[in-house]
Amino acid sequence: MQISLKATRLGLRNSTTRLPFRYGRACLTRCPQAVLQATIEVGGHRAVGYGGDCLPPGWFDKSPTKNYAQQIDDMLAAIAYAESTFAEELARSGTFFPAWLAVNRRIQSCAQDRGWTSLLASFGASVVERAVIDAMARAANLPFHQLVRENHLGIVPGEVHPDLKSLRPAQWLPAEPLSRIYVRHTVGLSDPLTAADMADDQSLNDGFPQSLEEYLARTGIRYLKIKVSNQRDHDVARLLEIAALLQRHRGEDFRVTLDGNEQYQRADQFEELIDALCERSELATLWANTLVVEQPLARDVALDAKHTAGMRRLSETLPVIIDESDGTLDAYRRAIELGYRGVSSKNCKGTTQSLLNCGLTWLHNDRGAQRRYVMTGEDLCSVGVVPVQADLCLAATLGLKHVERNGHHYHPGLSYLSPAEQQAALAAHGDFYARQHGRIAPQMSGGRFQIGSLHGPGFGFGALPDMEAMQSLDQWQYSSLGLEE
Repeated sequence: MQISLKATRLGLRNSTTRLPFRYGRACLTRCPQAVLQATIEVGGHRAVGYGGDCLPPGWFDKSPTKNYAQQIDDMLAAIAYAESTFAEELARSGTFFPAWLAVNRRIQSCAQDRGWTSLLASFGASVVERAVIDAMARAANLPFHQLVRENHLGIVPGEVHPDLKSLRPAQWLPAEPLSRIYVRHTVGLSDPLTAADMADDQSLNDGFPQSLEEYLARTGIRYLKIKVSNQRDHDVARLLEIAALLQRHRGEDFRVTLDGNEQYQRADQFEELIDALCERSELATLWANTLVVEQPLARDVALDAKHTAGMRRLSETLPVIIDESDGTLDAYRRAIELGYRGVSSKNCKGTTQSLLNCGLTWLHNDRGAQRRYVMTGEDLCSVGVVPVQADLCLAATLGLKHVERNGHHYHPGLSYLSPAEQQAALAAHGDFYARQHGRIAPQMSGGRFQIGSLHGPGFGFGALPDMEAMQSLDQWQYSSLGLEE
């Protein structure tokens, strides 16, 4: 498919969480939501697509020397650089994949010059990538999964991962995308586990679950992602509480993942936590039902052979995967060589990168005959419409049966959107959204989201964003968040 990028437009608007989300050292309470509109020309006709995400504190860049305002400036600068670079590279090649590959190489080089992390660089490229992919799908009147399986993106896997030479995505992707997907519920570091954990003034009383126990009782969740903090005694005590709740509400019918969120500088620090878990009989079922350990080591040491022997030992019995370290196209391949056994999929790290990493997982699993290597679906506190639906669409196309979803937990539904946009989302995606307790929000049944409506033309959403309801870069100000540094 010959394309050119004719115009881009970035819009911003603020969102406020219904309860704080603490992960690692960061805590999300308010943030800008960004949506990029891309206009492409294909076959003499123009098509418009959208990509978007939240701009969270302390995830793409965890440097203690940069405050949140500086981090937002960097995120916006990375998107702007990707916008101009995509336009230049598409003008040169006229096809998606060579342009995407060149953009990633150029933005990683730019990151080194500007002091950006590789993860931030890949984020900037991914926002534009998603908007272009959405526009291409709409131009072809195809759903995302079909666009990918028929390789309208022109992906040549061997140019990124030599082991995938002569292969194509259709060889490792499922024939059809999933129409429903299990929610892996995030248990943040400050989330209440029971009603007793909340003071009277902390109870939201908004009709939606707040504590973990409420979610277990009311939504049927059976997959959890549990954050740990590198405070061994505190983590063990919290895991004991969680295990007791799971036993009470699910018996043995549950699965969990443990997320280290880069809280550990040394593998032996994390090994101390694992030893403590294995010593407690009350945690035996939880440990037996743990699927993976996610990114315990900080990214500056996670792919360093001198620091990863402990991770290699642990990965012999339980997959240890990378997440924040997956900032470059070769990161997963390097991680496998070091003994890691998996990687996360997140649209914010790159759609095409996730598709290729899925292929590498499939290949290392003897072309799907084994399950030793894993790909998980993780979240960036994504909200509707564009960010969460495109990410769910990607996960469904990859065949991920459960995915971390937390935007519906920490955010008050679609209330940050205009009433017209909320109603349009409900009309277009009545399986995914419902009017609940006075607001339109994702609905969960039996621990799952129904997402069949996401597989129409485009990248996961039929209701389009209203760019006029947003602020431009010139209009938006950091002070509008009302945060104190």
